[in-house]
Amino acid sequence: MDDSFAFRTTVPLRRRFDPAIVKVAVFGTLLVLAIGLFARWIVASERDSFSRAVGREMPTDATDATAGPVDGRTSASTDAKAEEAVGVALSAAKVAFSEHGSFLGATPARLSALQPDYIFVDGPSTTPEIVSVAATAYTWAAAVQGFSGTCVWVRATTVGDVTHGIGSDCTGAAVLSPRPPR
Repeated sequence: MDDSFAFRTTVPLRRRFDPAIVKVAVFGTLLVLAIGLFARWIVASERDSFSRAVGREMPTDATDATAGPVDGRTSASTDAKAEEAVGVALSAAKVAFSEHGSFLGATPARLSALQPDYIFVDGPSTTPEIVSVAATAYTWAAAVQGFSGTCVWVRATTVGDVTHGIGSDCTGAAVLSPRPPR
């Protein structure tokens, strides 16, 4: 017999988690959670924006849009909202002009910050709450489509000339052209 000691056991050895794997798992989980929350915020902001643009004066179904008298008084009252939006946009553009010294500061983002009740875009206007704007250093223009389909526009210059009109092409870029839409 040998004088050496041998110890044998049937208990398995415990494995330890690698700390790097735990850190990667926690970081990955937090990253996925952050992306999900950001996406949810974006979707909620879009829905809020669309409800502000369409929700106030738009008819709730197609039969409401055709109800009522068909004479000129109906379109005049609905186009009053478009005329009001053009006036508000012009006031905001004048404020932006006074801040920057040119109409180039009257961007859709800046005008939206000055007048949050309206949506300012560089594309076409489709409702009285959506104002299409365009600008150069010396001229600024806006167009707003009324519920009757009539486009109300305004053009202002740095020398103080302000021109109003009604047209068919409801974009600020069309109004900015030398011959505004008719």
